[in-house]
This record gives sequence, structure tokens and C-alpha cells, in this order.
Amino acid sequence: MPKLDNRGAVAVIIALAMPLIIAGAGFGVEVGYWRFDQVRLQQAADAAAFAGAVVKRAGHANVTDAATIAATSNGYTSASDTITINAPSTATPGDPNSVEAVITRTETKLFIGLFTNKPTTVIASSTASFATAANACILALSPSASKAANFAGNSSLTLDGCTVMSDSIASDALNVQGSADVTVPCMYAVGGASLGGTTNLTACPAVETSQPPVGDPYSALVMPTDSGSCKNQGNGATLNAGHYCSLSFKNNISLNPGVYIVDGGSLSVNANANVSGSGVTFYLENGASVSMNGNSDLQLSAPTTGIYAGFLFIDDRSNTGGITINGDSTSSMTGIIYAPDASVSYIGNFAGTNGCTQIVARTISWSGSTQFNDDCSAAGFGKVQVGGLVRLSA
Repeated sequence: MPKLDNRGAVAVIIALAMPLIIAGAGFGVEVGYWRFDQVRLQQAADAAAFAGAVVKRAGHANVTDAATIAATSNGYTSASDTITINAPSTATPGDPNSVEAVITRTETKLFIGLFTNKPTTVIASSTASFATAANACILALSPSASKAANFAGNSSLTLDGCTVMSDSIASDALNVQGSADVTVPCMYAVGGASLGGTTNLTACPAVETSQPPVGDPYSALVMPTDSGSCKNQGNGATLNAGHYCSLSFKNNISLNPGVYIVDGGSLSVNANANVSGSGVTFYLENGASVSMNGNSDLQLSAPTTGIYAGFLFIDDRSNTGGITINGDSTSSMTGIIYAPDASVSYIGNFAGTNGCTQIVARTISWSGSTQFNDDCSAAGFGKVQVGGLVRLSA
């Protein structure tokens, strides 16, 4: 019997199978490329989440912008991708310090497009967060001033549960000199520290320098608005809130609750004056400044509710008039002293009720002797967080 010649049949089978072989190879190459895209997108998502957490730690509001810029530098493109930034992360909703980046890319199909018209997407997500290193009750916001947080003279300061933070990059961003004695859990600075006085650290072995900056915690605060022309104070012993050209407190003065706007002049407290008021906020604008005599007695407290809860002094963000806080040893000033573009000099030997005074200013100079405490929620204000390291979630 003659033998069958199968060589032609094999060639036919190979020819018939060749499209499947090519399609399979193409499918493998295309899936491999998508996998490569997945790796690149994960890198972009990691960068976005990390950048967002860094910006959030610094107290800035533009988390999405910073995260998108970082993602773009690492392969994200708006032409084919979409990015969603969640702060806090949906993966860790209980962590207010977390940021999540989710990037979705619609892939271009080549070989696989011959078999299906369904869109193919690649998704990458990442979460980054930072732990709060501490809470500050003295925060100097200047990015470059020498001695931005300065403790000098024969002063003594004790901070219970809260710290000192300086955003300045100067080598002496934190300065303790002379006979100054500072007892604090820890001290932080973006730049360096010059410690010539006595510094007692109760929760860290040394001053923490080269730290990340802390953003203005009250940058979103809506400033008070005045109406009409400012008015003169008058001679009454009781004063109502309103829009004043200047304020001069002499003898016995009682302040009714509300916002006292000082427009362009000064708020001065003369020697032997007795000034009292609860639920009051002083707002300084157009160059207004504050000066207090050390022999005066002040019993002042900020409102505990409302938009200005906790704020005792507010300096307009464009106002550079300084604030000098002074008074006799029995004085009490409860609330936040907020002067983002001005200096605060704290000379008095007193704090607010239960030590509740917080200072956030461009620069802070300290020469008084007193004690501040951390928990002031009953006084209407919370804590200023000093951020720690940013970490990507595993």
C-alpha cells in the first residue's frame, strides 16, 4: 500500500493556525504592555498620594493640585487618564491625615480589538498619611526670619502637652538666650536652633531641627468686615463692640461681647487700667497695633462659639502692626493671638484660664514667665498639629 504524504496537510494546518498563533502572541504582548502601564500608573499614584500628604501636613488647601503635578511628573496624562484625590482616603476614612490617589487609564487596543469592543481600563491607587508628631501652642510662621521664635531675658515658660514650632529656615530659627528658662515637651524648627539659655525637654532628647514646615492653621479664617467709617471710643466705662479708629483703655473698662475692629490706630492699655470682657475678639487692620502697660490688669476671654470661637486677637493678613501683650501677674487672657504677618511680643507673667493661650504669628518674642496648657477645647479652640513623617500605606 502506498504511504500517505502528509507534508502538505501540515502546511495547511500551520497556515490555518497562524492567525491564532499571531493573535495569541499579540494578546500576550498587549497584556504585557498593560501590565507595564499598571506599574507606571502605580508609580504615579504613589507620587500623587505622597505629594498630597506632604502638602496636607503643611496645612495647605491645594492638595489636589500638588498631587496632580506629582502624578504628571511620573507618567499621568490627562489625555488618557483620570485622577481622583480623596482627603481623607476612602481606604482609611478614620484618618484625617491621609490622602488617596486613584488613577484610571483607558488602554488603546490593538490585537484584542479584533475580538472585543469593550473598553479596557487599568486602575492604580495609593494612600499616604502622616502621624501628628506634636501639638504646638506657639507657632512662628516666618519662613526665613532670624530668631523667629525668641526666648530671652529673665523669662520662664512652661508648656504642658504642647510645643514650640518655628517655620523659619534660619540657623537660629529657635533662639533661647540669656537667663531664659524654657520647659517644653519638645521644640521644632525647619532651620536650626541657638540654645544659649536653659532648655528642658521632657519628651524628646534634643531640639528637632530640619523639620517640615507647618502651614498657617487658620489660613481659611474669614476676616471680620467693617461697615462705614470708624468711630471714636467715647468716655463710657462700658463699651460695645463695633468699628473704632482706635481704642485707649484707662481706669475701669467693661467690654460687652462681640468683635472690636481697630482701624488704623492703636489699641492701648494704660498703666493701672482694669479691663474686663468675655466673649470678645479684637480685629486689627490698616496698620493697627496693640500695646499694653505692665501695671494694667486684664481679664479677657474669647468667645467659645461662633465663627471667631477661641480668637482673642486677630491681625489682618496684610497688617504688620505689632502686638505687645503685657499686664500684671493676676491678669488672664484666654484665647488665640493670631497675627500671620506681624510680630507678637509676650511680656506678661500670665496666661489664660487653665493656661489657655495660643500664639500663631509671623515672629514671636518671649520675655514673660508663665505656663501654657494643651487642652483648651472648653475655651473654644483646638490644637495646632506639628506633622511627622509621610508614609505610603503598605
